[in-house]
Amino acid sequence: MKVYRLKNKNRFFTVLFLMFTVIIFFVGSVISSGKNVNKEYKTITVRQGDTLWDIASKHCGKMEIRQYIYQIKKVNNLDDAIIYVGQKINLP
Repeated sequence: MKVYRLKNKNRFFTVLFLMFTVIIFFVGSVISSGKNVNKEYKTITVRQGDTLWDIASKHCGKMEIRQYIYQIKKVNNLDDAIIYVGQKINLP
């Protein structure tokens, strides 16, 4: 049985580090690409007197309205339910 010895430990660890880095970037890009699925959104413009509740009730379909409002807020990066006249809102 032949025993192998490392002649250059620095080179070995450099290659090992580069392989690890490439694998991490590859796995990270695959995971993130699955999260960024391009979804089709319907865009509406807020009119005078509109509320997020009213908009959600018109467009939620069979989904529970509070859940739909949560999704609207998430898609549009809204911290609360305040919307303004002329604001463009993406509906999932």
